Amino acid sequence: MKRLILFLFIPIIFGCGNKQIEILAEETMVNARTSITIAEKHGARDVAVNEISAAEEMLTNAETAHSTGDVERAYRLALRSYLHARIATEKSIASQHEENVTEAQALLDYGQKLTEEVLEKLDTLKAELSNMKK
Repeated sequence: MKRLILFLFIPIIFGCGNKQIEILAEETMVNARTSITIAEKHGARDVAVNEISAAEEMLTNAETAHSTGDVERAYRLALRSYLHARIATEKSIASQHEENVTEAQALLDYGQKLTEEVLEKLDTLKAELSNMKK
């Protein structure tokens, strides 16, 4: 009797687990596709070419694995695709911040140069005024 119960429950347990992995794989593929789109909107094609290409390739492989029934491989590839897309997004955002910092630094340097020129002119004018008072 115990063997019969064990024989009946093992396929049910593995069958339920496989369905959950399939759902997880599908959701992860959707998340990966969304993350790739977001990365592209942030300019990942210009900054993180390798990561975005790897993400797309892994997603394509995940979709192929899913269609052939290899849901575990599909899930792993989709997850890796998602992670590569997130890395591409973060690299793109970091690059944008670096550009902003570089631009702000250039503006600051220009402002400092103008300030120095104004201070020099002020010193010159003070000296001229002092000479006029004498």
